[in-house]
Order: sequence, then structure tokens, then C-alpha cells
Amino acid sequence: MARFSGTRAVAITQPGAAAAALGLLIVAWPLAWAPGWAYVVAVLGAAAVLAAAFAGWRPGPALAVAAAVVACAFSRAGTAVLAAEGLLIMAYLIVADAPAGLPRPGSWLRQQAPGGVAGLIACGAVLAALALHQVTSAWLTAAGLAAAAVAYLIALPSRHAAARASRHAAARASRHAAARASRQAAALDSDVDVR
Repeated sequence: MARFSGTRAVAITQPGAAAAALGLLIVAWPLAWAPGWAYVVAVLGAAAVLAAAFAGWRPGPALAVAAAVVACAFSRAGTAVLAAEGLLIMAYLIVADAPAGLPRPGSWLRQQAPGGVAGLIACGAVLAALALHQVTSAWLTAAGLAAAAVAYLIALPSRHAAARASRHAAARASRHAAARASRQAAALDSDVDVR
């Protein structure tokens, strides 16, 4: 990573880069069918995505999803496009919630597969229901997208559970570091005794 004088380094992990790409996609996707003023909302959503990816801003994903839902609510997009947007929003929220510093992000993402399958099933059910009876209200579709995002946010572990898991991981790391230091000290003592 290149360093320039007067700047600070910004590192993106693989999940962070994927979250940034998906976040920008969910904000940009409905713009093809949205009115002109939705571009302002999309720019704000893109700023929230980038702030979440680069600076770890916690409300960023929720604001990006809100911007995408607002753009979808006033768009002329068809049901299949809005269903795809819902799936992209679900994928973005899953990836944006990935813990930082995962040694193997693939295993964590595999643990999220049941939620993804549930989202696919719900999307298929909504598509089937709307194919039977065509609803012309974009508000109903936007409410469905918002409900999916809210349901995922409710399903997220609380900050207290995340903080507790973080404390346990830090305590485990400090115990390992103390044990390693103890072994190194014992090895140095044995080297001193031999001389």
C-alpha cells in the first residue's frame, strides 16, 4: 500500500471490498428506472456505503439500504427487478455484517447460507404471489423490501453479544500471549542455566 505524506493508510479487507461493491450496486441498480431526484438519494447512499466500508461507520449499511429502498419505491421497475434488488440488499447486509479480520471469510459466509436460502424462498414466494395478482403499487413492493431489511437487522446479534464475544476473543488471545511469553522466558532461563 502506497503512503503519501499527510495521509493515513486505509486498508480494505476482502469482506469490506465485497461489501463496498455490493453496497454501490444496491444503490445504483434502481437508478435506471427511478426519477431524476433519486440520483441525490443514491449519492447519499453511496457515501454511506463508502463510509461503512472504509471508516467502519456502523449506521452506513442501514442508510445505504434505506436509500436503495427509497429509490425503488419511486421507480418504474418491474417485479423481477425489485425482487433482484431485494436479494442484492440481503447479500449486502450479510457481507457488511461480516466480522473484521476473519482468517477464512468463506467459512463464515457458509454459516450465513440458511439466511440466504430463506431469502431466496421468500423472494420466490413474493414473485409467485405477484404473478398471480398483479399489484401496481410500488409502495407495497417497497414495504416488502423494507420489511426484509428490518427482519435481517432484527436477526443480527445485539451489540452486547458482539461485545461479549469480542471480550472473550481478546481474553483468549491474551492468555495465549501470556503462555507464549512464559514458554519463551522458561526457554531463556534454561539457556542461561546451560551456560
